[in-house]
Amino acid sequence: MNQSKTGLNDSFYRWIDQVRRSKRKLPELQEKLRFYNMKFIGYNGVSYEFSGSKSGNSKGDENLLYWMDKIDAVNKEIQILDEIIRKYDDFFETLNVIEQKVLTQLVSLSSLKVMSVQSDVKMESLIQIRTRIANKWYRL
Repeated sequence: MNQSKTGLNDSFYRWIDQVRRSKRKLPELQEKLRFYNMKFIGYNGVSYEFSGSKSGNSKGDENLLYWMDKIDAVNKEIQILDEIIRKYDDFFETLNVIEQKVLTQLVSLSSLKVMSVQSDVKMESLIQIRTRIANKWYRL
């Protein structure tokens, strides 16, 4: 993505990249969570034998705990990504329609040059809109 030569927009573009990665990674994690839940359901329940008993199913208990840990870790990652996307959506709602279109294109990896050609809007206008979006984002 094109960034300003002075680096003033670095944090804005890092945020755009973070949103892009979150939107891409969230479905992958949700699929992983479904897989882990299927594995988790496939195991027998925790053994309720006496704790000193040798007949307990300790291997099964360990496997159960393994899948519980996996599920917990993926749930935490999903919560983080959900929060990033929620904040993006909240910010998106504060923008006017034109700014929303430009931000959507920025998140979908379109360069301003490509947007200019596709929409017949002058490059200078798109740069001004992008700057307005960045300024609004910095004020958050």
